[in-house]
Amino acid sequence: ESGARLPVPGQGGQGNRGGRAGDLYLDVSVARDAHLRRNGRDVELALPLTFAEACLGTQVDVPTVDGTVRLTIPPGTSSGAKLRLRGKGAKAPDGTRGDQLCRVEVLVPKIDPADKESLRLVAELDARVKPAKPRTF
Repeated sequence: ESGARLPVPGQGGQGNRGGRAGDLYLDVSVARDAHLRRNGRDVELALPLTFAEACLGTQVDVPTVDGTVRLTIPPGTSSGAKLRLRGKGAKAPDGTRGDQLCRVEVLVPKIDPADKESLRLVAELDARVKPAKPRTF
């Protein structure tokens, strides 16, 4: 993690009088990523989905620290849902890995008058879902 100091024994410079080499110390600074954010050993990603993708389910390619993986989005996924990719987080010194959490952000399209009737049909489906109570974050 950033701020860690790693010793490399015997790889430093020699003293003024010769003798064995000292230790080299590496100060760690973890660079930020455009899409991924660390939270301890876990890695978080905001995952934008279209309304249709969230409703119908799909498969999307998502970036991880190891490269791109395909993630299955279950039908009916709501905005704010967290989908877990086990073992795709940051590596700890003992070799264990955290997880990657993909937080779904459903994108709502702007509609024009011609789309309103179709959206009214979707609203009838919405009436079947009991709204969740507001919650604090």
